Amino acid sequence: MTDLADPEVYLAIEDLELAADGIVNGIWQGYRRSPYRGSGVEFESHRDYRPGDDPRHVNWAMHARHRRLCVKEYRTETNLPLYLLLDASGSMSVANGPSNKFHYAARATAALARLAHDNRDSTSLLILREEVDFALPSRSGTRHFQSMLATLQQCEPSGAGDLARALEKSLDYCRHRGLIVLFSDLFSPEDDTLRALRCLREQGHEVIVFQILDPLEHELPDAADLEFEDAETGRILRTSAGAIRQEYAMSVARWRAGMEHLCQTSGVDWVTCSTADPLSEVVAGFLHHRSN
Repeated sequence: MTDLADPEVYLAIEDLELAADGIVNGIWQGYRRSPYRGSGVEFESHRDYRPGDDPRHVNWAMHARHRRLCVKEYRTETNLPLYLLLDASGSMSVANGPSNKFHYAARATAALARLAHDNRDSTSLLILREEVDFALPSRSGTRHFQSMLATLQQCEPSGAGDLARALEKSLDYCRHRGLIVLFSDLFSPEDDTLRALRCLREQGHEVIVFQILDPLEHELPDAADLEFEDAETGRILRTSAGAIRQEYAMSVARWRAGMEHLCQTSGVDWVTCSTADPLSEVVAGFLHHRSN
């Protein structure tokens, strides 16, 4: 048995399928309900009986009370397709914790893909940089699941990103109303990103954003001098940690709280985590939120 609270347990597993299986199987049984609407039917209204209607759908209780033949009508409730959007821009390569941000997000993505596969839900995977760099169309089945894992295994974060443009382009691939889950550090202009997220909501999608940050992006270390390198442009910035450490932490906290508020007021669900957080707990929290 492994310690499921250890954030490095699943990050150390190179095989993505094994990592996804471990994350899913490590979650409490109560959280293993599907986060997607299951197939079934839901009562919607009555209408008058017409010759040829199935007698099993007649509301006999209403007939007994009102001497009127009415038929129950139902609305079919179908599974929502799952669209997994993964930011693969250079900033996702930052690694000061157990893993870089992309490695962490890829395992969370694989776990959700595994859950969808077990529930026979159709799933799509989109890799985002300055636009949609790669897309696997929405399908279900074992072969499709294996293709998603192979794509995640081979992909590496690199280059510049334009998250807002990539999200706008993703509408070409998310054509049916579904559940969109975005994994990103959200290092992009806030107004543009929120406009793109609202556009996804206006198309009828449910949208969940996982903001994944590196531990040192939350709080600077106790060091005299620091050198920062922009992972997308290569620009170097040197500074004294002591002079900015407190203000930096406050600025990051304000930024994250502001993004959370703006997402929630736009109807976008928000999850924030660090690569030092246990993956099993992050995925379990997502499932718990979806099942309530």
